Formats: sequence, structure tokens, C-alpha cells
Amino acid sequence: MKQPLVLLHGWAMNAGVWERIMPALEPHFEVMALDLPGYGSDIEFSGDYSLDAIASEVLSRAPEKANWVGWSLGATIAMKAAILSPDRFLKLQLVSATPRFLNGPDWQLGVAWEPFESLARDFEADYDQAIKKFLRLQVLTNDRNQFKKSRHLIRELIPGLDRSPRPTNQTLQEGLNILGQTDLRSELSRLSVESQVIAGQNDHVVPVGASEYLFRQLPNGHSLHTLPTGHLPFLEATGKYIEESINFMNSAQ
Repeated sequence: MKQPLVLLHGWAMNAGVWERIMPALEPHFEVMALDLPGYGSDIEFSGDYSLDAIASEVLSRAPEKANWVGWSLGATIAMKAAILSPDRFLKLQLVSATPRFLNGPDWQLGVAWEPFESLARDFEADYDQAIKKFLRLQVLTNDRNQFKKSRHLIRELIPGLDRSPRPTNQTLQEGLNILGQTDLRSELSRLSVESQVIAGQNDHVVPVGASEYLFRQLPNGHSLHTLPTGHLPFLEATGKYIEESINFMNSAQ
């Protein structure tokens, strides 16, 4: 019997971001790509949007016990869910993940807030252009050939995202609030679930150093894999990502 696998997407996206890799995962797992509250099939969500509340909401929709993958904002939510209810997790994979998104006086492995405030305004003004701009940021690289491939990837990704309703401006702002206000560094010692971290060497959204720091703090860290990608390692280096994911989730605990 295949083990359940829950996939959580990132900010401004929906479960459609996983479409391209699901065929490679489905022979090995019972895959459930969840829309975060306020996104995709759950566009009508109107509950509390604190991190604890969203983590609890996602747990209520997931199998009783499963492997979990969280990407970007989805990784933040998955970490909180694993801290709240570790018994619900078989294993946890954190992709492009950080315990703290923004820079601060004692944290220089984050990013500045201003560009993302600007991005939120872009989404309010013109969603179609803003989502393309955000995706380009996620695959930004100085390698011209790689960036050309990544732009093609973005063109292929957009139709899958467009098949679901767009998040409201309020949902987008609430998600940014979570990213801007969350600092999980003091809670990582409670993240007891066996965990794997996947990072992109050229990630301009979550600096690779933040993912490396995260892995070092995990009480039960299994492996860290840094791939030659931006913020979308599961799409930019799909073969290697799938290989490492299956090896991790099928490894003996």
C-alpha cells in the first residue's frame, strides 16, 4: 500500500504548481496536492489567517498520517504543522525553506521587505503581469542559457495555475503578513519529524544560506541537497529532485 504524500504550494500560487511532477510521484505515493486556504479550490476561505490557524486548517484536510512536502510559504506552514502535531507526519521535506523570511538585526540570511511590498501592489494592479514577474524572479540567473530554459518553464506553468480561481488581494496580503512576521528559529528544536531540505543554489527569494542554517538546526535532519536552480528546484531540476525525494521518503526511519 502506497503511503500518502501531501504537497503544499507557495505564496500566490495554487496546487497546479505541482502538476508537472505528480506523474513521477504517483507510482510511489498516494499524492494529495492541497490548495492552501484562500487559494484554488478553497478561494472562499474566510477564517483566521495567522500561521497557527492556517497550519491547523491544513492539518484538518490532510490524511491522518502522511509524508509532507512544503515549498516556500508552504514550507513555513508545514514546519508549523509539524511542530503542532508531529504525530501526523511520517517525514517532512522542506523545499526553498527558511525559518525567517526577512532580514533583521540578527538575521542577514533573508531578503529585504520593500520589493515584496511592491510585488503585492503589482498583484493588486495587474495579476497576469505580476504572476509572470514573480515567477521570473524565482528562476532569475546570470546563466543566459539556463534563464532561457526557465522562461520556457514559466510559459508551461502558467496554464496550470490559471485553471484555478485567483486568490483575492486580501489572501495575498495575509500570506505576505505570515512571511513578514514569522520567525521560527526559536521553535526549530521542537521540530522532531525526520526532515529533508532541498535548496536552490541561485535562489533569489530564499537565499541558500537560510536553508543551510535551517538544516543545521533540525533535531532530526536527514539530508540537505543544494541543486543548481532558483526558487523552483522541483521544476528546474525535476529528475534529481524526484530521485532525492523518493530515496528520502522510502528510507528506513
